[in-house]
Amino acid sequence: MAIVPSGIGPRTVGTLLVAVACAMLLTVPSTAATTSQVDRPAIMRMEYTVGDLTGVVHAPRTLVGELPLVFDYFGYDAQAQELARQGFIVVLVRDPAVLTRHLEMWRDLHAGSGPLVERFAGFARHFAVAEP
Repeated sequence: MAIVPSGIGPRTVGTLLVAVACAMLLTVPSTAATTSQVDRPAIMRMEYTVGDLTGVVHAPRTLVGELPLVFDYFGYDAQAQELARQGFIVVLVRDPAVLTRHLEMWRDLHAGSGPLVERFAGFARHFAVAEP
């Protein structure tokens, strides 16, 4: 049994409770109700130049576990970003003739050495390199 001061009827108490409930809902952070971007992980875009080799890397911002590594020499950023959202590490290479040299640098990075270590140290051991 609730204690209600004299002169306040049940209708006033009900109105007060509704007002308190509305105030609580309005103060909830807006991110709690927004779900449009929750299932799309954040991605990052990084570039590298080593000698005459240049590449653009699209990857999930958070690297967890071992992710597939994909090389693409057509250079479509939109496609690479979509693959990164799906959990791939995508390396865009401008010249398909030097693809093998890029692959060797990423194999070195996977082993924790090579010219990409300084810039991409966080990537080491987070991608799978297919062996021929």
